[in-house]
Amino acid sequence: MIKAIIIDDEKDARFVLKNLIEKNFNSVKIQAEADGIDTGIKAIKEHQPDLVFLDIQMRKGTGFDLLKKLDKINFEVIFVTAYNQYAVDAFKFSAFGYLLKPIKTRELKEVISKLETQLKILKSGINQRLKVLVENYGIQGEIQKLIINNIDGFQVIQINNIIRLEGDRNYTHFIIENGKKVTTSKNLGEYEELLNSYGFFRIHQSTIISLRHVLGYQKGDGGRVEMTDGKSVKVSRYRKTEFLERFS
Repeated sequence: MIKAIIIDDEKDARFVLKNLIEKNFNSVKIQAEADGIDTGIKAIKEHQPDLVFLDIQMRKGTGFDLLKKLDKINFEVIFVTAYNQYAVDAFKFSAFGYLLKPIKTRELKEVISKLETQLKILKSGINQRLKVLVENYGIQGEIQKLIINNIDGFQVIQINNIIRLEGDRNYTHFIIENGKKVTTSKNLGEYEELLNSYGFFRIHQSTIISLRHVLGYQKGDGGRVEMTDGKSVKVSRYRKTEFLERFS
């Protein structure tokens, strides 16, 4: 059973979310509701939840203000927000998930189902991941860090240090500066959406590269790209034109 708390200053929003959860998930129990930072912290300390549905913008502060006041974060956070895509991208990098208002049942099912299968593995890394989220939020210009979950826990890496991502069926290998390699069980497609706005481009079905780590390009059917780690990677002929446009 996943023990959950809803923190949102809108009573109607709490009612809708609780109703959706109770109708669709026997595995999630809403233990308490709170309408702000102080009441939210009190509910968290009292009930020790596995999961907190946390509104971003409340009348007397933000969900981030609440997280900053906690010495230890030993629960997952799913943000509930009606705000812009920049914020949504930030949440994807560091929080477990997010829900856009008005909440859609399909999206709620997706994030809860994912949580049910991963909660045990992720438990050890929750506190650090949320600290990274708070650190990243509010930085002007770009997200700086990415959380990579793996079977042993998680890795925190600087996005600028990622040279490329290589897909291997249901796994993704991150090739990082200094020859380091990190593997996660997420597929390459999930990261394409996340990283597209941060200087990355999918040059092949199995490869996403960081454009900042490109040293050169060799012509061919699709061509090949020389990367800063000395590797030459193939460009799909279907992606060649769009890739070259990035440098025009």
